[in-house]
Amino acid sequence: MNIWTIMTYELRRWLRSRSMLLNMFLLPMVLIFLLGASLSGVVGVKSATKIEPVRVAVVNPAGEGQSAMIAAFVKLPEIQKVIVPQDVESRQTAESGLRTGKYGYAVIVPDGLDREVQQGGKVQLEFILGKNHTDNLAAGTAFDNFLSTVNYKQAAVAALGPQALAVEASSSENHEAVKLGDLNNGGRTYTASQFYAASMLLMFLLYSGMTVTNSLFSEKDNHTLHRINSMPVKASELFIGKMLGVGIVSIIQCLAIILLSDWLFGVYWGNRPGLLLLFCLLMIIASMTMSIVVSMFSKTAAGARSIISVITVGMTFISGGMAPLPDSWVNTLGAFTINHWVLQAIIRMMLHSGLPQLTPNLLMISVICLVMFCGAIFSYWKVGYHE
Repeated sequence: MNIWTIMTYELRRWLRSRSMLLNMFLLPMVLIFLLGASLSGVVGVKSATKIEPVRVAVVNPAGEGQSAMIAAFVKLPEIQKVIVPQDVESRQTAESGLRTGKYGYAVIVPDGLDREVQQGGKVQLEFILGKNHTDNLAAGTAFDNFLSTVNYKQAAVAALGPQALAVEASSSENHEAVKLGDLNNGGRTYTASQFYAASMLLMFLLYSGMTVTNSLFSEKDNHTLHRINSMPVKASELFIGKMLGVGIVSIIQCLAIILLSDWLFGVYWGNRPGLLLLFCLLMIIASMTMSIVVSMFSKTAAGARSIISVITVGMTFISGGMAPLPDSWVNTLGAFTINHWVLQAIIRMMLHSGLPQLTPNLLMISVICLVMFCGAIFSYWKVGYHE
């Protein structure tokens, strides 16, 4: 009964504090809005860039030397999505058009290309680059693919005989060689608002440990801990009641950030709300137990708050929650932080990843919570909560 009374008192005390309401509820929303809006082009999975068709000058010799293969290739529907072929009479005309910007790329077809192919020779084309790098890359890829395909068939016929072409044609029927899209995430991406909403949520859940420190040291600084201990209240009951009160406040803060960010900014938190809350609950447990250990071995509230602030900011930065960091950094040093495992899990839930991809993160954060919980019990047994 004493535990519930103390817990209720803690809840009333913290929920009546205006500074606590501002720091724990309003400040996260402001940061999510500012970071999500200002860094929308830096963080998140960018959508695919649409490439406009490139105007390509094709110099195909006239008469017997004209290449029917090139003429048929540039008329393919899938190729015309990438390039817009323009028949040009001479090389000089193509070069002039490239200089003026009329064409973005030029292809010079050698005389007698089809005859060379029929004789089993190697196929070559001459390319003249334009001014735009993207246009050069798009058009060059299309014609490089043509050359690779023809030369591959030439090599197959030379090595295996004409029957190699028949085998290749039958094996490639109704078979899509390349499938475009984000296959792992089902085509989903995440935005800067989603990333920073998850990052700020975890940072402020870590900061909830500061509430533990303030709660424990407030009784000592106000010299009320001795009076409470003189009453028929066990020290363990006082300690557990305070932790339960702070834990409930942290849960309310977590729910408020998730719901308000969804309603105000349209942040999508994924398709597993139960698992999301479980990860957040484990994060709260890890934060509170870490703060208990720090508070037990700190002599002053200021010292404990400083240590917790440094740990919180350091973990958030190293895990990549403040600014985009190289993957090699995040996956090595970041793996030693609490934020890393929960942040990666939340991002994967936003992308609708499968449960097998989330299980390792869940196991790791559970192990961290178990270790921190044992450390909190040991520190309380070793030091105790008294003036």
